[in-house]
Amino acid sequence: MPTNIDMVRRIYSDGLFDDDVEGLLALVDPGIEFVNPAEAVESGVRRGPAAIRAAVRSARESFAWSRHELGGLFGGGDRVVAVVTFRARGHGSGAELSQEEAHTWTFREGRILRFEWGRDLPSALAAAGLTTADGAPDNRSDAAEGPASER
Repeated sequence: MPTNIDMVRRIYSDGLFDDDVEGLLALVDPGIEFVNPAEAVESGVRRGPAAIRAAVRSARESFAWSRHELGGLFGGGDRVVAVVTFRARGHGSGAELSQEEAHTWTFREGRILRFEWGRDLPSALAAAGLTTADGAPDNRSDAAEGPASER
């Protein structure tokens, strides 16, 4: 049975987060919560698979293309924090965006119960009850401990 870290790694490596919302939704708990921070274009909490499908559709309409690149994983128990670089190009403006994000995934019985993102890795780790000692520098399962910035 894959670990929670393995599941999060797969979400990014298989493009589920960017290209296959139905594949992603196959991994979620029916009570899933998707939390955007206050500074997001569409801030707030979405609940349930249908609301997440709509949020992903809305985000896709805002960008000509977008990609989440996994930089590292921190995990312990039912929570995994992913260090991610979000890259995108706006539809109308053509402006390119690149920003570092911290994605917190919470699991219950092997299903994704909650996803929350923000831009502050130390805060995300603290909220998840994790430290940098709980992480790997990249998305390989055999990676040495420590965040990517310490390699």
